Amino acid sequence: MPLDEYRRKRDRGRTPEPIPAEDPTPAEPHGDVFVIQQHHARSLHWDLRLERDGVLASWAVPKGLPEDPGTIRLAVRTEDHPMEYADFAGDIPAGEYGAGRMTIWDRGRYDTVKWTDTEVQVVLHGSRAIGRYVLLRRGRTPKEWLLRRGDPARDPDRRPLPRELSPMLATPGPLPEPDEGWCYEVRFGGTRVLVRVDGGRVELLDTQSMPLPDRHPELAGLGATLGSTAVLLDGEIGGTPPGLWISDLLHLDGRDCLELPYSERRALAESLPLTGPHWRLAPSYPGGGAAVLAAAAEQGLPAVLAKRANSPYRPGTSDGDWIEINTGATPPPTSASAEEPDQPPDGAGTAPSSTAPATASATAPATRARTGGSRTVSSVDIDGRRVRLANPDKVIYPLTGFRKRDVLAHYLEVAGAMLPHLAGRAVTLRRWPDGVDAPSFFEKNVSRHVPSWVRTVRLPTPGSAAGSESIDYPLIDDAAGLAWVANLAALELHVPQWTVDPDGEPRAPDLLVFDLDPGEGATIVDCARVAERVAGVLAEDGLAAYPRTSGGKGMQLYSPVRVTRSDQTNEYAKAVAERLAAADPARVTAVMAKQRRRGRVFIDWSQNNPAKTTVASYSLRGRQRPTVATPLTWDEVGGCRRPEDLVFTAADLPDRLARHGDLMAPLLAGGHPLPVR
Repeated sequence: MPLDEYRRKRDRGRTPEPIPAEDPTPAEPHGDVFVIQQHHARSLHWDLRLERDGVLASWAVPKGLPEDPGTIRLAVRTEDHPMEYADFAGDIPAGEYGAGRMTIWDRGRYDTVKWTDTEVQVVLHGSRAIGRYVLLRRGRTPKEWLLRRGDPARDPDRRPLPRELSPMLATPGPLPEPDEGWCYEVRFGGTRVLVRVDGGRVELLDTQSMPLPDRHPELAGLGATLGSTAVLLDGEIGGTPPGLWISDLLHLDGRDCLELPYSERRALAESLPLTGPHWRLAPSYPGGGAAVLAAAAEQGLPAVLAKRANSPYRPGTSDGDWIEINTGATPPPTSASAEEPDQPPDGAGTAPSSTAPATASATAPATRARTGGSRTVSSVDIDGRRVRLANPDKVIYPLTGFRKRDVLAHYLEVAGAMLPHLAGRAVTLRRWPDGVDAPSFFEKNVSRHVPSWVRTVRLPTPGSAAGSESIDYPLIDDAAGLAWVANLAALELHVPQWTVDPDGEPRAPDLLVFDLDPGEGATIVDCARVAERVAGVLAEDGLAAYPRTSGGKGMQLYSPVRVTRSDQTNEYAKAVAERLAAADPARVTAVMAKQRRRGRVFIDWSQNNPAKTTVASYSLRGRQRPTVATPLTWDEVGGCRRPEDLVFTAADLPDRLARHGDLMAPLLAGGHPLPVR
């Protein structure tokens, strides 16, 4: 019967949805009512319903109806709904099928162009949905469909939401004089991001238009709040705790905003719902630059950004319309966690910095302790340097009770093996100041709080978080440096596959890496089998492969190489990955898309991109337990039959180093020429 499935899924006594007792009598003609409902269920989606034979034929569209003919959306055929549902809006209680808020997004009438079991073409006449749409059944099940627009977009000037765009840069300098016609924002020293919101889904991109490794699930609510509004935002993940501060609007619902003056872009941004528990529109102050700078310096924030009010947004350039003014301040200590980005005080527009230093660190040998208020500080003497440790007994891994002093103990234990692999490599820190159950953040620029005895290297980074064209990365080349890192609760150290020369200039890559990532339904056991096959291909070219756990769910293989071009390793790794994926497509993929990874191992060749990093060998990972990126023997790889066979924590490393030494030592001995594939 037409509505049996609909009634089976619903309890008349618990849900406010209409549940007719009788099935409808099919009418002639078929009917022409349509309704689109925005459904805030477990994940936001839009329900397209078309009247047909007395019921509403229904499809769930995760990202909503496409406005551009080139955009294809997934649509899932669901059970037919009663005609009464065309008027339904309300809250479906928790625990019920489809629990969540339902609102009517659009309704009207439609014309049928074609209706078969595998294709439906209609012309919608609504207030928001207007035009021809095509539903095509795909796959083996009747539920899998695709939805596309079948005619040109209504607005001929409409532009698709960009996928690749470089952030505008700032020019370092003093406060502009006079400051009439300038607006001022503060910088938090965090991570510069572009925020792409499409169909209620949030995607965070770095300055190279690549997805951020940390997806920040706490920002998913921003997509739900914006709903069908498509935007591209410029912002920064910073503050304490880290939140998203939105600073500019680059695209809005098919409208390219780049040529609009900043004042108009700002007004458009202020018209959007951009305030939430973990995100907020950064304050902007017209004039009064000296007061904003003084307030930012008082709170330890690194910089103030001056924007000319009439300036367009120039991607990837610095033309003097944006000026970064350094405050010269030392940031305050990292504060405790909070539910949302800190409110800026009156007249300042600032929040505590996400990169505020915790410059005291301690544990293990020769410690001295003192207490100030509720804050305990110890110190450790390492090779003549006294390194402080703030709150050494603070629990960083709540599940196991692993404390900050244990983090330091681990890094001092593995220093002999780890430091040679860090030598000459610009380190990106990933910090968990409030423990692994709280938000983390990446830190590259340490110029504001690094001790004088920690070497740094200044490297070009167009689109950096503070609007600068270069960043001072730390070089960790002694045990005292590792102790400083531990004090910052920088559990993870990430490094590129290249080193810098004595003048601080990047050399060509000296490492080739294959990052093996198991998709849903696969495990590290599957990675081990793929690792053996990758090693076999490398052996054909005279290359040795050295395996390692990621400390997470996957593995990496490294090989020391010599190259003549910086992109040579990326090209070679891609060719190997695509060869293995073609040979065994059921188990291996070389494509990043998550839907292609199910049950397969993704060979991520792109980690060889000079702009990318991988976690360093012997680094802790910010997981529930203090797992470690651990070098392996090939016997361990071949003998892996259960995922737990290749899980190692900090407690396992002393015995492993005593038994095996540094299994990655061959990476330091010089590389083999990398052939062209």
